Amino acid sequence: MSQFCGYTLELVLNDLSHTAVKGVIKKIIDKDLIVSDPVYLDGTQYKGKEVTIKGSEIKDLRVVELPRKGKKGKKKKEEGRRKENGETKDKERDSGESSSRGTPSIRPSLHLSRNDSGIDWDTENVHEVKKMDDFDFATNLLKFDKASVFKDISKHDSMSPSDRLVSINKVNPEDRKYGNDEMVIKKHKDEWDSIDGRSTSGSNIANASSKKTTPGRPRDRRSNNARVASASVDRFVDARENSNQRQSSYGGSTPVVDNHVRLVYSDSRETVPTCSQLQLSEIENLAADKFHFSRKLLAENAARGVAQLIISKVLGTFRVGSSNHNTPPLVLALVGNNRAGSIALATGRQLFNHGVRVIAYLLHDFQNSEEELISEVQDNLDTFEACGGKVVSELQSLEALLGKLDSPLEFILDGLQGYDTDLNDFIEPELSDSKEIVDWCNEQDLPVMSIDIPSGLNASSGTSDFGTFLVSKYLVSIGLTLNSVLNLYKFGYFQKSELTHFVVDSGLPKKVFGSKSTFRKFERQWFSNLWSAEIALAD
Repeated sequence: MSQFCGYTLELVLNDLSHTAVKGVIKKIIDKDLIVSDPVYLDGTQYKGKEVTIKGSEIKDLRVVELPRKGKKGKKKKEEGRRKENGETKDKERDSGESSSRGTPSIRPSLHLSRNDSGIDWDTENVHEVKKMDDFDFATNLLKFDKASVFKDISKHDSMSPSDRLVSINKVNPEDRKYGNDEMVIKKHKDEWDSIDGRSTSGSNIANASSKKTTPGRPRDRRSNNARVASASVDRFVDARENSNQRQSSYGGSTPVVDNHVRLVYSDSRETVPTCSQLQLSEIENLAADKFHFSRKLLAENAARGVAQLIISKVLGTFRVGSSNHNTPPLVLALVGNNRAGSIALATGRQLFNHGVRVIAYLLHDFQNSEEELISEVQDNLDTFEACGGKVVSELQSLEALLGKLDSPLEFILDGLQGYDTDLNDFIEPELSDSKEIVDWCNEQDLPVMSIDIPSGLNASSGTSDFGTFLVSKYLVSIGLTLNSVLNLYKFGYFQKSELTHFVVDSGLPKKVFGSKSTFRKFERQWFSNLWSAEIALAD
């Protein structure tokens, strides 16, 4: 900023009266302006010869006069003549003599300050600086022989190119085009595709896991019975946190907690019509006989709605989307030789077609059972296996299969019992196997969705006669809701916040409900534009 020194300025200050000052710039330090011979434009004089004005105090300025050039030019010419005539030497000699005589010589003192770093920039000629040529980088670079310098560096360089850090970035000419599977992180694959479709014996995959249990023998655990009911609801035990520690203390009679229980649709708040086991069975038989609506078709329609609920409400749509690059979700379907088992197998096939891995646990002893699989279960089982699902019929085989997979089990679909079967009716070894798989599922602490009613509870009365039952988080009614579902809340097996209830359209013809007067209450269409509806306890 030294090139502005010597300029005469008129400054307008940034105050209320907009004071105008005239003076000569002496120095510029940072954003402060040192003005010499300051004069107010109204004629008054400053008390001092210099004044420091901050940049923030200046509103406007105008250059009045530039510094004079003549005197400096004359001085330089005179100095040039003196040098030629030797006057400078005489001066030095005279000054030496005077100093030897003791006369003090007067030397101009250099004013060094912290800001100018010892350079007397306030006396330099601004115009001389402007006349100086810019540094010519191009011309000076031509004087530098880069080739010889780098050649000399390379000559004395003894390091091997392979030892240099930059060598790792070099690519061989023949490897510049990569294949489709190169430069890509390989995704780890487990043994899902190499596992046989059905394993009825644990010996097929027992070596895959160190987890082994004795099949057919119930585990030594405390039973998973319903919570103890009392006069105060605060004494109920949380079903989620204590599913493995519930004690059986009913003593032959089931205590009633609340008689005033009613189910309503969550959106319209209309009362949900409920039916008994016999009514639901009669309705489905009429649909098959008069309207050619087979149970296999019913299972297929229901499976579509149940699979959609599992994806949207439990697993999440992102987990089964094309943008998910992780291992697909793993689901376990508990399959009984009944209507619920047929729906569970069809649901597993629907989920598998949408990218979900499904394992079916079939509660059936192929070697010792006197009963054969019913036709709809057998057909859905064959289709499920053909599509790629895995089937096991022993807990040991299930644990061994899970040990071979990288993805953990995330969800359980309960189709062991349904409304047309009671686990108490089984005989050994299926009776022990059913208790074992129910206890095992409760120990996993996973979300469970039961079809019609949680396995282990009586489908007619809703009571726990089996000694243990599946602690479900979701309950899905197929077509119509059973009366016994109300007893789950009445008897205190579940609280309102513990169970999310849905009803799924199974495609039953509406004309079936008009065939008998006792079915009239089911004739109303409640699904509207959806194939499932959420229901809840009335407040």
